[in-house]
Amino acid sequence: MHLKLENFDGPLDLLLHLIKAQELNIFNIPIFTITEQYLSFLKQVPELDFLTAGEYLAMAAQLIEIKANLLIPVLQKNSNLQAESIEEIAEEDPRKLLVEQLLEYEAFKKASEILQTLNANVQDVFPTGEFKRREEEFSQFEHPIKGNPFELIISLERILLKYSNQNTPKVMVRAQKITIQQKMELIKKRLEESEIVTLKNLIADCLSRYELIVVIMAVLELCKANHVNLSQAEMFAEVELTKGYKFYEDTSTLQDVEVQP
Repeated sequence: MHLKLENFDGPLDLLLHLIKAQELNIFNIPIFTITEQYLSFLKQVPELDFLTAGEYLAMAAQLIEIKANLLIPVLQKNSNLQAESIEEIAEEDPRKLLVEQLLEYEAFKKASEILQTLNANVQDVFPTGEFKRREEEFSQFEHPIKGNPFELIISLERILLKYSNQNTPKVMVRAQKITIQQKMELIKKRLEESEIVTLKNLIADCLSRYELIVVIMAVLELCKANHVNLSQAEMFAEVELTKGYKFYEDTSTLQDVEVQP
């Protein structure tokens, strides 16, 4: 397995790649195999700067600790269960925190990719880079972003970063599968009831960072497909959603991703 460190954004990105490349069950990680592969990869890296080395070595220590805990007979028994979702993983399973970290990272990564695509589309419309407010000229593109697109994208990135770095308390509810499709339908239902819906109101009901990320992803998918328009009067002002010119088209053909809370 020939991998290069510069191809990864961090230890979670590397772990996720190892799991996906081998089509392993993320809810039942073969920790002994993954730990061996992870450590083998680090040994092949010729030189690491201090900060990067710290991140990767911290994850190595976490993997070794999980591996050691799984040698305890009781915990080893739980690790043999074939979990297919986060709620099926036993609370005492030492891998559970790692699985939660990987799921959250994967969801955040997908949201960031959608955001980058949207940003690239905006730059295609305004190739010179600096955006000038020319509302009449802008509207003829039927572009789903109203106002300064770069400022709005910055606002969305700030929301994602804020919640990705925030240690929110866990809400004790029954875990349910959350999909982008469900959130897109919910957003469109809200817009049928009200002409304007704010992003702040949409994320206010989120019970976890996973759900918030899925809401952002759903908003971006609807925006890309011209089902909704996004507008922002000025930097850091409320982000508002209104109906796009394809609002009444079916959302079933749009991207859907299932995320486990």
